[in-house]
Amino acid sequence: MGRRQIFVNVPYEMLLARLDFAIQNRLHPEIYFDGNALDTACQEDIDRLAGVLSEQKIDVTLHGPYMDLSPGGVDAKVKEVTLERIWKTMDLAVLFRPKTVVFHPGFDPWRFEEYQGLWLKNSIEAWKPVARKAEEISTTIAVENVFEEKPQTLRSLIEGVDSPNFRFCFDTGHYFVFSKAPLPQWFDLLGEFLAEVHFHDNDGARDDHLPLGDGENDFAEFFDLLGRINPRPILAVEPHEEAHLWSSLTALEKYLS
Repeated sequence: MGRRQIFVNVPYEMLLARLDFAIQNRLHPEIYFDGNALDTACQEDIDRLAGVLSEQKIDVTLHGPYMDLSPGGVDAKVKEVTLERIWKTMDLAVLFRPKTVVFHPGFDPWRFEEYQGLWLKNSIEAWKPVARKAEEISTTIAVENVFEEKPQTLRSLIEGVDSPNFRFCFDTGHYFVFSKAPLPQWFDLLGEFLAEVHFHDNDGARDDHLPLGDGENDFAEFFDLLGRINPRPILAVEPHEEAHLWSSLTALEKYLS
């Protein structure tokens, strides 16, 4: 598959504090803005960060907030806050010009399984304008699997939004914990829409965000399937400790070589 650019998920505040470290190591960040960062970040700091990354020719992706949010939810007040968070993230995308902007679609089978039609309708309404904005600024929205037990829900959402700039982010760790569908089925239904992959590992019981190879996920099968599809998605590791960063990058490079 050849040598590939690899992104590293990092919270905004951490990146701001360790910007020199990121530049020195030529780390391409997937900048995670949670709700607190969206509310408290100083515009001067944001502008400086975007300027430095651009000057250093360090490509970025963004990850929007997700805690408590529900883009396809039915409570009007929750939906209002969710959309405010999404659009504030898109304002940042105008500044950072990321390759992708990752969001969680918010589907939870324990809450929405009996109301999939309503969830899908509300979700399409929420995401269509966001996808149009992504088209305007030449970025791609990538909705990430989290609690989804099967890929059909995300395929219906992507087809419903019907935009070349609204695509899929496959999270390997979430798949291994929550999915009840086999990996080939995910590629069969969503491979053509794949824009980004998040890499981390676990033992199948908890979303531990371990380095690749420290859990039980079958990455050999994953890369075999990935090599059979046409898209060349963005690749990103999601370490929760600095030591895990280097372990994940080393393991990922072995698969990519």
